[in-house]
Amino acid sequence: MNPSYILLNCLILLLSACVGITQAETSMATSKTIFVLTDTDKGVDGLNNPRDIALSKDKKWLFVASADDNALSVFKINDDFSLSHQQTIKSSEHVKLEGALSVVTDSQSQNVYVLSYYHSALLHFSFDEASGLTLKHTLSDNLPFQQVFKQPDTIQPEQDTMGILGGYELHIDHLTNQLFIASTVSHGVSVFDIDQDGTPTLTQRINTIKDNALSGAVSVTTDDSGQFLAVAGMNGKAVSIYTKNVTGTFEYTQTIKHQFEMPISVTFAQNGQYLLAVDAMTSDIVVFQQRNNQSYELMQVMSKTEHSINGLNKVAFLKDNESIMTFSEQSHRIDKFELIDSALKHTQTLSVPSLQSATSLELLDSHHAVSTWAKSDALAVFKIAETKKGN
Repeated sequence: MNPSYILLNCLILLLSACVGITQAETSMATSKTIFVLTDTDKGVDGLNNPRDIALSKDKKWLFVASADDNALSVFKINDDFSLSHQQTIKSSEHVKLEGALSVVTDSQSQNVYVLSYYHSALLHFSFDEASGLTLKHTLSDNLPFQQVFKQPDTIQPEQDTMGILGGYELHIDHLTNQLFIASTVSHGVSVFDIDQDGTPTLTQRINTIKDNALSGAVSVTTDDSGQFLAVAGMNGKAVSIYTKNVTGTFEYTQTIKHQFEMPISVTFAQNGQYLLAVDAMTSDIVVFQQRNNQSYELMQVMSKTEHSINGLNKVAFLKDNESIMTFSEQSHRIDKFELIDSALKHTQTLSVPSLQSATSLELLDSHHAVSTWAKSDALAVFKIAETKKGN
């Protein structure tokens, strides 16, 4: 096993070992697998520990961030939902892709952005079908790995100019044309405006020591309006909300009232009416609802005894079908939930035989999805069985 895989995933593996397996009943449905592609299969190189994926607007192109191949890869999505490898760019002297964790595309899919954990860098690539990916910009403080991850106390304020040291999650808001980075070592969120050429420019750093949610910041998201921002801090054991003021700057609004052990991922749902967070230590799925005063209050906690999932590491809201997806690297599954009558209900479990450690998923259409499986170094396309609303 690659050492970087161990470093990147030791947190989740440790947590998974700490929580016992609950034998609660669940609808463990295996989806119909259409296509599986693994690292080195058919000459592919760039799928070692895939962490995240992004689709082009027309859903004909797939971009994959690999933490152990330290790479960004491009695949063409064929009419039969098979995948054809087109390009892989790996980390090198001039390409800072060590520990590539997160990837997003702009609204027109002409620009692709990648966050590399070990290089603490944001990379901007242009993309077109003819020439593929071309590196345009790299934002990084260029600090050595040893200092950032082994001696963070020696980092001076003037050395951390962008707040992306140990960058863990990258989020894009297509409405406001902004990028957001949650960083574990800089302990904060950095906001970047994207200009008409796709170039990101730092406009705000949210790093006040008064907010525990910024300590070990691992996840950041915005609502559909781009006016609300949520951040989760694994060290601070908290989730906080920020709102955008008339000048376009995000201001602290509230810290959510809930006793987290280790919040690892957050997402808004249904136009910001709900905020969901998953706890990596307890495997709780926590749902908050927005009230009339625009604050968020606890609505529901779905525990492991109810959903039987161990080692939750991510939650995402899929706008295409209004569903909430959770990902588990311990239970090797992706679970679908829906908010029905103001309550979170489990509707489906997606798994692919022999594939382990689910890390991401994107819908190709209403019935097909592509997903990444970290331990299996694989991409999988499968057909999602229909579920009746309210079941």
